[in-house]
Amino acid sequence: MVTTATFPSIVDHLVEQLFQRILSGEYAPGSRLTEEQIAGQSGASRTPVREAVRRLAELGLLVVRPRYGLEVVRIEDADVAEIRSLRSELESFALRLAVPRLSDQDVASLDSAQRRCEELLGSDNRLDIFRRDSAFHLEIVRLSGNRYLHETLQRLDAKVLLCRMLLCQTADKIRSTVEYHRTILDAIRRRDIDKACEAMRRHIESTQM
Repeated sequence: MVTTATFPSIVDHLVEQLFQRILSGEYAPGSRLTEEQIAGQSGASRTPVREAVRRLAELGLLVVRPRYGLEVVRIEDADVAEIRSLRSELESFALRLAVPRLSDQDVASLDSAQRRCEELLGSDNRLDIFRRDSAFHLEIVRLSGNRYLHETLQRLDAKVLLCRMLLCQTADKIRSTVEYHRTILDAIRRRDIDKACEAMRRHIESTQM
């Protein structure tokens, strides 16, 4: 029996497990799942499985279909275009809010996030690279001071990661995307808001997420 004290950690573990299976393609876009299947594969009881499914559905990675079961979300070209344009607008807005209030320590925090991402270049673990890429972007949003903007982009990040895993396959493409963060950072250091926003827009709109 799952106790109240251990319930959250079990659910968190399940969410991460299912998240990785979706992003790795083990659970392919459009594939059908059931709570019984997930419970059998994970060894968990139905209660934490149901909560994990609910969280992933809220993130838009699972679609709950009555009398059918669960379906892993499909990513269409229109989804990618809409996510990209939304990120471009919201992250540029985040920069406009963040740059005037950044301390030298904040800039150092961004530089550290970028270096952690670059450290993984050359590895074959694309998911870890993309997660650290997201950490750099989300750190800028956090430093904007707008918690609702931060929450919105945190929720969107699950879909962003899925798009990256599906579309950004080559090492050269990943490297150029990650290293372009330095152009954004240079504009931030100069406190040049317009250049930073221009670089962010170019970065998001020219990449496959």
